[in-house]
Amino acid sequence: MNNPHIFSLRVYMEDTDAGSIVYYANYLKFAERARTEALRAIGGNLPTLQDQDRFLVVRSCFLNCLASARLNDVLEIRTHFKKPGRARFEVSQVIVRENQLIATLEVVLACINSQGKPVRLDANFADKLWTHFGGI
Repeated sequence: MNNPHIFSLRVYMEDTDAGSIVYYANYLKFAERARTEALRAIGGNLPTLQDQDRFLVVRSCFLNCLASARLNDVLEIRTHFKKPGRARFEVSQVIVRENQLIATLEVVLACINSQGKPVRLDANFADKLWTHFGGI
């Protein structure tokens, strides 16, 4: 298994509820940022995909919250892309604070065109995913 991409962020007031605990939906935002940065790190240019009439959309997402993150915590989101299929791929992500598991996500991304129809992933893009994150 190749190493996951690691994205760090600090929890700000805007991320929390009245009790200074991260609101659960914000884990989805954190994970989205981490996936985007992981793609950038390998040269996965989302605007180039869009120029090819290809868009990545979340088909499904399973979020499992295991512990609470709080105001001012530094979180690490570890992203691992699984082997891509023809028009979709799966992503595993974990959110940790000082090695304490906060949340896990299993996300399926689909590649669609501007009419919302499934289309094949760009071969170069799929190869980059597999080369950098494949192997599980």
